[in-house]
Amino acid sequence: MQRYILPLRPENKRNPAFSYLSSLPSSNSNVTMSNCLKTVAKLLGRNDIFEVDWSALRRQHCLRVMDMLKLKGLAPATINLHLYGMKGVAREAWSMDLMPQAAYLKIQALKGLHYARLPTGRSLTAHQCKKLLDVCEDGSLRGIRDRAILAVMMGCGLRRAEVSSLEVANWNEKDRTFTFIGKGNKQRRVYLPPDLIDPLTRRINIRGLDEGAIFPAIYKGNGEHEFFKIRNMLPSSINRIVSRRAKQAKIPKLTPHDLRRTFATKMLNAGIDLFVLQQSMGHASLATTVRYDRRGEHAKEKAAKALKFL
Repeated sequence: MQRYILPLRPENKRNPAFSYLSSLPSSNSNVTMSNCLKTVAKLLGRNDIFEVDWSALRRQHCLRVMDMLKLKGLAPATINLHLYGMKGVAREAWSMDLMPQAAYLKIQALKGLHYARLPTGRSLTAHQCKKLLDVCEDGSLRGIRDRAILAVMMGCGLRRAEVSSLEVANWNEKDRTFTFIGKGNKQRRVYLPPDLIDPLTRRINIRGLDEGAIFPAIYKGNGEHEFFKIRNMLPSSINRIVSRRAKQAKIPKLTPHDLRRTFATKMLNAGIDLFVLQQSMGHASLATTVRYDRRGEHAKEKAAKALKFL
Protein backbone atom coordinates (compact mmCIF):
# COMPACT_ATOMS: atom_id res chain seq x y z
CA MET A 1 0.00 0.00 0.00
CA GLN A 2 2.94 2.36 0.56
CA ARG A 3 3.39 2.91 -3.17
CA TYR A 4 -0.14 4.36 -3.28
CA ILE A 5 0.47 6.95 -0.52
CA LEU A 6 1.62 10.37 -1.65
CA PRO A 7 4.43 11.90 0.44
CA LEU A 8 4.06 15.10 2.44
CA ARG A 9 5.07 18.31 0.72
CA PRO A 10 8.27 19.86 2.09
CA GLU A 11 7.56 23.31 3.52
CA ASN A 12 9.89 25.04 1.06
CA LYS A 13 8.33 23.40 -2.00
CA ARG A 14 5.77 25.16 -4.20
CA ASN A 15 2.33 23.56 -4.42
CA PRO A 16 1.08 22.88 -7.98
CA ALA A 17 -2.44 22.22 -6.65
CA PHE A 18 -2.69 25.85 -5.53
CA SER A 19 -1.41 27.01 -8.92
CA TYR A 20 -3.91 24.78 -10.75
CA LEU A 21 -6.92 25.94 -8.72
CA SER A 22 -5.89 29.58 -9.18
CA SER A 23 -5.85 29.08 -12.96
CA LEU A 24 -9.49 27.96 -13.16
CA PRO A 25 -11.84 30.44 -14.88
CA SER A 26 -14.57 30.69 -12.24
CA SER A 27 -15.19 30.35 -8.52
CA ASN A 28 -17.62 27.48 -9.19
CA SER A 29 -14.95 25.54 -11.07
CA ASN A 30 -12.52 26.25 -8.24
CA VAL A 31 -14.88 24.82 -5.63
CA THR A 32 -15.69 21.74 -7.73
CA MET A 33 -12.09 20.84 -8.50
CA SER A 34 -10.95 21.66 -4.97
CA ASN A 35 -13.45 19.10 -3.66
CA CYS A 36 -12.23 16.53 -6.20
CA LEU A 37 -8.60 17.04 -5.19
CA LYS A 38 -9.51 16.77 -1.50
CA THR A 39 -11.04 13.37 -2.25
CA VAL A 40 -7.92 12.34 -4.20
CA ALA A 41 -5.65 13.44 -1.33
CA LYS A 42 -7.64 11.41 1.21
CA LEU A 43 -7.69 8.32 -1.01
CA LEU A 44 -3.91 8.60 -1.29
CA GLY A 45 -3.30 8.89 2.45
CA ARG A 46 -3.34 12.64 3.13
CA ASN A 47 -5.88 14.89 4.85
CA ASP A 48 -5.55 18.03 2.76
CA ILE A 49 -4.54 18.97 -0.77
CA PHE A 50 -2.02 21.56 0.44
CA GLU A 51 0.05 19.08 2.46
CA VAL A 52 0.51 16.68 -0.49
CA ASP A 53 3.70 16.56 -2.53
CA TRP A 54 1.92 16.51 -5.90
CA SER A 55 5.23 16.29 -7.74
CA ALA A 56 5.28 12.63 -6.63
CA LEU A 57 1.95 11.91 -8.36
CA ARG A 58 2.33 9.07 -10.84
CA ARG A 59 0.22 7.04 -13.26
CA GLN A 60 -0.35 4.26 -10.70
CA HIS A 61 -1.75 6.78 -8.22
CA CYS A 62 -4.31 7.99 -10.76
CA LEU A 63 -5.34 4.45 -11.64
CA ARG A 64 -5.64 3.60 -7.94
CA VAL A 65 -7.91 6.59 -7.32
CA MET A 66 -10.13 5.67 -10.28
CA ASP A 67 -10.45 2.07 -9.03
CA MET A 68 -11.38 3.23 -5.52
CA LEU A 69 -13.96 5.67 -6.87
CA LYS A 70 -15.48 2.84 -8.92
CA LEU A 71 -15.77 0.74 -5.76
CA LYS A 72 -17.58 3.64 -4.10
CA GLY A 73 -20.16 3.48 -6.89
CA LEU A 74 -19.51 6.96 -8.27
CA ALA A 75 -20.82 7.81 -11.73
CA PRO A 76 -18.34 7.58 -14.63
CA ALA A 77 -18.66 11.32 -15.27
CA THR A 78 -17.66 12.03 -11.64
CA ILE A 79 -14.69 9.67 -11.85
CA ASN A 80 -13.56 11.39 -15.06
CA LEU A 81 -13.81 14.74 -13.28
CA HIS A 82 -11.37 13.52 -10.63
CA LEU A 83 -9.02 12.30 -13.37
CA TYR A 84 -9.27 15.70 -15.04
CA GLY A 85 -8.24 17.34 -11.77
CA MET A 86 -5.23 15.04 -11.34
CA LYS A 87 -4.15 15.77 -14.91
CA GLY A 88 -4.44 19.50 -14.24
CA VAL A 89 -2.25 19.31 -11.13
CA ALA A 90 0.27 17.14 -13.00
CA ARG A 91 0.41 19.72 -15.79
CA GLU A 92 1.14 22.48 -13.27
CA ALA A 93 3.78 20.36 -11.51
CA TRP A 94 5.50 19.70 -14.83
CA SER A 95 5.35 23.36 -15.90
CA MET A 96 6.89 24.34 -12.54
CA ASP A 97 9.77 21.86 -13.16
CA LEU A 98 8.64 19.75 -10.22
CA MET A 99 7.64 16.62 -12.16
CA PRO A 100 9.68 14.68 -14.72
CA GLN A 101 8.30 14.93 -18.24
CA ALA A 102 8.04 11.15 -18.58
CA ALA A 103 5.81 10.95 -15.48
CA TYR A 104 3.69 13.86 -16.71
CA LEU A 105 3.16 12.33 -20.17
CA LYS A 106 2.14 8.98 -18.69
CA ILE A 107 -0.55 10.71 -16.60
CA GLN A 108 -1.78 12.77 -19.54
CA ALA A 109 -2.07 9.59 -21.65
CA LEU A 110 -4.65 8.12 -19.25
CA LYS A 111 -8.11 7.87 -20.80
CA GLY A 112 -11.34 8.68 -19.03
CA LEU A 113 -14.06 6.07 -18.63
CA HIS A 114 -16.25 5.50 -21.67
CA TYR A 115 -19.92 5.32 -20.83
CA ALA A 116 -23.41 5.86 -22.16
CA ARG A 117 -26.36 6.71 -19.93
CA LEU A 118 -29.96 7.63 -20.48
CA PRO A 119 -30.39 11.41 -20.05
CA THR A 120 -31.10 12.63 -16.55
CA GLY A 121 -33.37 15.49 -15.54
CA ARG A 122 -36.41 16.58 -17.46
CA SER A 123 -38.17 19.31 -19.37
CA LEU A 124 -41.29 21.07 -18.07
CA THR A 125 -44.52 21.26 -20.02
CA ALA A 126 -46.09 24.62 -20.83
CA HIS A 127 -48.68 23.98 -18.10
CA GLN A 128 -45.95 23.30 -15.53
CA CYS A 129 -44.05 26.42 -16.55
CA LYS A 130 -47.18 28.51 -15.99
CA LYS A 131 -47.82 26.90 -12.60
CA LEU A 132 -44.25 27.60 -11.52
CA LEU A 133 -44.55 31.27 -12.43
CA ASP A 134 -48.05 31.65 -10.97
CA VAL A 135 -47.09 30.42 -7.48
CA CYS A 136 -44.71 33.37 -7.20
CA GLU A 137 -47.63 35.81 -7.39
CA ASP A 138 -47.88 36.28 -3.63
CA GLY A 139 -47.52 40.07 -3.44
CA SER A 140 -44.05 39.98 -1.88
CA LEU A 141 -40.69 41.30 -3.10
CA ARG A 142 -39.43 37.73 -3.08
CA GLY A 143 -42.34 36.60 -5.22
CA ILE A 144 -41.71 39.27 -7.85
CA ARG A 145 -37.98 38.52 -7.84
CA ASP A 146 -38.43 34.74 -7.98
CA ARG A 147 -40.92 34.99 -10.85
CA ALA A 148 -38.43 37.06 -12.85
CA ILE A 149 -35.58 34.65 -12.07
CA LEU A 150 -37.61 31.63 -13.19
CA ALA A 151 -38.75 33.43 -16.34
CA VAL A 152 -35.16 34.28 -17.29
CA MET A 153 -33.95 30.74 -16.60
CA MET A 154 -36.60 28.97 -18.63
CA GLY A 155 -36.73 31.66 -21.32
CA CYS A 156 -32.98 32.07 -21.89
CA GLY A 157 -31.53 28.77 -20.66
CA LEU A 158 -29.07 30.38 -18.26
CA ARG A 159 -27.02 28.47 -15.73
CA ARG A 160 -27.69 29.28 -12.07
CA ALA A 161 -24.31 31.03 -11.67
CA GLU A 162 -25.03 33.15 -14.74
CA VAL A 163 -28.39 34.22 -13.32
CA SER A 164 -27.00 35.11 -9.90
CA SER A 165 -24.25 37.24 -11.46
CA LEU A 166 -26.47 39.18 -13.90
CA GLU A 167 -26.28 42.96 -13.52
CA VAL A 168 -28.46 45.80 -14.76
CA ALA A 169 -25.74 46.72 -17.26
CA ASN A 170 -26.19 43.30 -18.90
CA TRP A 171 -29.82 44.04 -19.85
CA ASN A 172 -30.76 45.85 -23.07
CA GLU A 173 -34.42 46.80 -22.77
CA LYS A 174 -34.72 47.87 -26.41
CA ASP A 175 -33.50 44.55 -27.84
CA ARG A 176 -34.77 42.53 -24.87
CA THR A 177 -31.41 40.83 -24.54
CA PHE A 178 -28.84 39.98 -21.90
CA THR A 179 -25.17 40.23 -22.86
CA PHE A 180 -22.75 38.77 -20.31
CA ILE A 181 -19.63 36.68 -19.71
CA GLY A 182 -20.66 33.10 -19.00
CA LYS A 183 -18.96 29.79 -18.34
CA GLY A 184 -15.55 29.37 -19.94
CA ASN A 185 -15.07 33.16 -20.03
CA LYS A 186 -17.21 33.29 -23.19
CA GLN A 187 -19.33 36.35 -23.92
CA ARG A 188 -22.77 35.67 -25.32
CA ARG A 189 -26.09 37.38 -25.97
CA VAL A 190 -29.45 35.75 -25.19
CA TYR A 191 -32.96 36.92 -26.09
CA LEU A 192 -35.85 36.82 -23.63
CA PRO A 193 -39.09 35.54 -25.27
CA PRO A 194 -41.89 38.15 -25.52
CA ASP A 195 -44.32 36.33 -23.22
CA LEU A 196 -41.72 36.33 -20.42
CA ILE A 197 -40.86 40.02 -20.57
CA ASP A 198 -43.49 41.08 -18.01
CA PRO A 199 -41.95 39.28 -14.96
CA LEU A 200 -38.58 40.90 -15.63
CA THR A 201 -40.07 44.35 -16.32
CA ARG A 202 -41.97 44.28 -13.02
CA ARG A 203 -38.80 43.28 -11.20
CA ILE A 204 -36.73 46.08 -12.74
CA ASN A 205 -39.44 48.67 -12.07
CA ILE A 206 -39.30 47.85 -8.35
CA ARG A 207 -35.54 47.42 -8.15
CA GLY A 208 -34.66 50.50 -10.19
CA LEU A 209 -31.83 50.96 -12.67
CA ASP A 210 -29.00 51.58 -10.22
CA GLU A 211 -25.90 49.64 -11.20
CA GLY A 212 -25.27 46.25 -9.63
CA ALA A 213 -27.01 42.90 -9.36
CA ILE A 214 -30.31 42.68 -11.22
CA PHE A 215 -31.51 40.04 -8.73
CA PRO A 216 -30.07 41.21 -5.40
CA ALA A 217 -30.52 39.30 -2.17
CA ILE A 218 -33.68 40.09 -0.18
CA TYR A 219 -33.77 40.33 3.61
CA LYS A 220 -36.41 40.66 6.29
CA GLY A 221 -36.18 43.62 8.65
CA ASN A 222 -38.12 44.43 11.78
CA GLY A 223 -41.77 43.45 11.62
CA GLU A 224 -41.18 41.10 8.68
CA HIS A 225 -40.66 44.09 6.37
CA GLU A 226 -38.72 43.02 3.26
CA PHE A 227 -35.84 44.96 1.77
CA PHE A 228 -33.02 44.18 -0.63
CA LYS A 229 -29.34 44.99 -0.82
CA ILE A 230 -27.60 45.53 -4.15
CA ARG A 231 -25.34 42.51 -3.89
CA ASN A 232 -25.26 39.30 -5.89
CA MET A 233 -26.95 36.19 -4.59
CA LEU A 234 -24.98 32.97 -4.33
CA PRO A 235 -25.71 30.31 -6.98
CA SER A 236 -26.88 28.04 -4.14
CA SER A 237 -29.68 30.55 -3.47
CA ILE A 238 -31.03 29.82 -6.96
CA ASN A 239 -31.25 26.14 -5.96
CA ARG A 240 -33.37 27.02 -2.94
CA ILE A 241 -35.65 29.31 -4.94
CA VAL A 242 -36.33 26.68 -7.61
CA SER A 243 -36.87 23.95 -5.01
CA ARG A 244 -39.23 26.08 -2.89
CA ARG A 245 -41.33 27.32 -5.80
CA ALA A 246 -41.51 23.84 -7.36
CA LYS A 247 -42.79 22.44 -4.07
CA GLN A 248 -45.46 25.14 -3.91
CA ALA A 249 -46.47 24.35 -7.52
CA LYS A 250 -46.54 20.61 -6.70
CA ILE A 251 -43.81 19.88 -9.28
CA PRO A 252 -41.55 17.18 -7.80
CA LYS A 253 -37.75 16.98 -8.00
CA LEU A 254 -37.06 20.11 -10.01
CA THR A 255 -33.52 21.50 -10.33
CA PRO A 256 -32.23 24.76 -11.86
CA HIS A 257 -30.71 22.73 -14.68
CA ASP A 258 -34.15 21.32 -15.52
CA LEU A 259 -35.16 24.85 -16.50
CA ARG A 260 -32.14 24.94 -18.81
CA ARG A 261 -33.27 21.60 -20.26
CA THR A 262 -36.76 23.06 -20.67
CA PHE A 263 -35.33 25.92 -22.71
CA ALA A 264 -33.35 23.56 -24.96
CA THR A 265 -36.27 21.21 -25.55
CA LYS A 266 -38.68 24.04 -26.38
CA MET A 267 -36.15 25.48 -28.84
CA LEU A 268 -35.83 22.11 -30.56
CA ASN A 269 -39.61 21.60 -30.60
CA ALA A 270 -39.89 24.99 -32.30
CA GLY A 271 -37.59 23.74 -35.05
CA ILE A 272 -34.63 25.92 -34.07
CA ASP A 273 -31.34 24.89 -35.68
CA LEU A 274 -29.11 22.86 -33.35
CA PHE A 275 -26.13 25.16 -33.98
CA VAL A 276 -28.21 28.20 -32.98
CA LEU A 277 -29.18 26.40 -29.77
CA GLN A 278 -25.52 25.62 -29.10
CA GLN A 279 -24.66 29.32 -29.32
CA SER A 280 -27.64 30.30 -27.16
CA MET A 281 -26.60 27.89 -24.40
CA GLY A 282 -22.92 28.77 -24.54
CA HIS A 283 -21.67 25.26 -25.25
CA ALA A 284 -18.21 24.66 -26.69
CA SER A 285 -19.29 21.28 -28.09
CA LEU A 286 -22.38 20.39 -30.09
CA ALA A 287 -22.36 16.99 -28.38
CA THR A 288 -23.03 18.74 -25.07
CA THR A 289 -26.03 20.55 -26.56
CA VAL A 290 -27.52 17.29 -27.84
CA ARG A 291 -27.57 15.90 -24.29
CA TYR A 292 -30.13 18.57 -23.32
CA ASP A 293 -32.76 17.23 -25.71
CA ARG A 294 -35.70 15.92 -23.65
CA ARG A 295 -38.24 15.43 -26.44
CA GLY A 296 -38.09 11.69 -25.83
CA GLU A 297 -39.94 8.88 -27.54
CA HIS A 298 -42.73 11.10 -28.82
CA ALA A 299 -40.28 13.03 -30.98
CA LYS A 300 -38.78 9.84 -32.42
CA GLU A 301 -42.25 8.45 -33.16
CA LYS A 302 -43.31 11.68 -34.85
CA ALA A 303 -40.13 11.72 -36.93
CA ALA A 304 -40.64 8.13 -38.05
CA LYS A 305 -44.22 8.82 -39.16
CA ALA A 306 -43.04 11.78 -41.20
CA LEU A 307 -40.70 9.62 -43.31
CA LYS A 308 -41.93 8.70 -46.83
CA PHE A 309 -40.40 5.85 -48.79
CA LEU A 310 -43.09 4.86 -51.28
